[in-house]
Amino acid sequence: MQISPDSEFHPPSGPAPYTISGNNTSADLQSDYDNEIKEFHFHLYWFQNNAASQASAVKLRDRILELVRQGFFQVVPLKNGVNTSPRGPHPIGSYEVWCAREDFARCYSWFVLNRGPHSILIHPLTREELADHSSRATWLGTPVPLDLSRLDPHLDHTPSQYPELGLGYNAPDNKK
Repeated sequence: MQISPDSEFHPPSGPAPYTISGNNTSADLQSDYDNEIKEFHFHLYWFQNNAASQASAVKLRDRILELVRQGFFQVVPLKNGVNTSPRGPHPIGSYEVWCAREDFARCYSWFVLNRGPHSILIHPLTREELADHSSRATWLGTPVPLDLSRLDPHLDHTPSQYPELGLGYNAPDNKK
C-alpha cells in the first residue's frame, strides 16, 4: 500500500493497548522516581575448562579495569571475584560488573561492541532477586541456563553495593 501526501491516515480500529491519563499527580511522579531501577549487573560468562575462552574473558576484564582507571566509565568489576567454577545461580565461569544507571548506556554499548564470543546476562538490582535474574533480565549472546532456586523472590532491602561512589541508589536526590 502506498500513501500519498494528500492521503488520509486511519489508525486501526479497536481498543487501544493502553491509555495514558492526563491526570497524573506529583505523587505519581514521585512513585515513578522511587521505583526506577538505579543499579545493574552485567555477568560475563566463559567456559572455565576452555583455555581460550578463559583467556578471552580475562583479557576483557583487564580492559574493563583499564577503562575504569582512565575514567571511561565508572563501573565496578569483580566484587565477588572471578568465578572459575559455578557460583550462586551462575553455572559456568563468570564475573560480574556492577553498573549504576549513570553509566548504563556506556557500559552496555561497550559490551555490545567488545564482548566477543561471551554471553552476558544483564539484570537490574532490586528487592526482587528472582525476577531480576529471570523475567527482568536480558542477554547479549546466547542465554546460559541459571539455577534460579538459589535466589530470593523478595529481599528486605534494595541491594545497593557501592554507596561510597554516590551513584545509583546512593546518588544525590536530583529529581527537583
